[in-house]
Amino acid sequence: MQLNLWLLLLLLLSCNGTTYDDSGIFIHYTTKPLSKQAGVILLGTAGYIPPMATEHMDTLCDIQEDKVIHPFAYRTHTHSLGRMVSGYRIRKDESGADQWTLLGKRDPLTPQMFYPVESRDPIRKNDRLAARCTMESNRTRITRIGATNEDEMCNFYLMYYVENGDPLQMKYCFSNGPPLFRWSNSETELNHIPDYDSSHL
Repeated sequence: MQLNLWLLLLLLLSCNGTTYDDSGIFIHYTTKPLSKQAGVILLGTAGYIPPMATEHMDTLCDIQEDKVIHPFAYRTHTHSLGRMVSGYRIRKDESGADQWTLLGKRDPLTPQMFYPVESRDPIRKNDRLAARCTMESNRTRITRIGATNEDEMCNFYLMYYVENGDPLQMKYCFSNGPPLFRWSNSETELNHIPDYDSSHL
């Protein structure tokens, strides 16, 4: 105890009784408009996971705004049943075949932060965004979408920027999820669905 007091006294004497505080933050700003603005779009689902089953929770949306967005990061989120979350940009080629470009896929139980996208190719009007969460349940009950760890969530966040314009007005893209909505439903008009790749690392 005496040694600690002696060290504290030496420290105070060496500082001449002056305390220096260098904590805080610095804010830099400009009144000049910037050429890039960032945005985030969230793809998610409703639905439920049957007991003792592997379930795919799919979502799909069309980009209808006449803007070009440049993806640069993604984040995945589920609760404890999630095994894989993947996100894609879909664009039809001249023959009508869907070209699925991977934006990112990840085990959602690894650290949930934003990671660089797999492809930074621009996303344009009439492109589609799709996400899938692969869930594995060993529960003997149905698991529904909800806020607690007893429930589940299926989320894929995509960060992007736009050049000399505003971000998308669309901030969310949600589907009804299983059993009502799947990529394979006829109304989606999807083809070349990457069932295996979208569900495995």
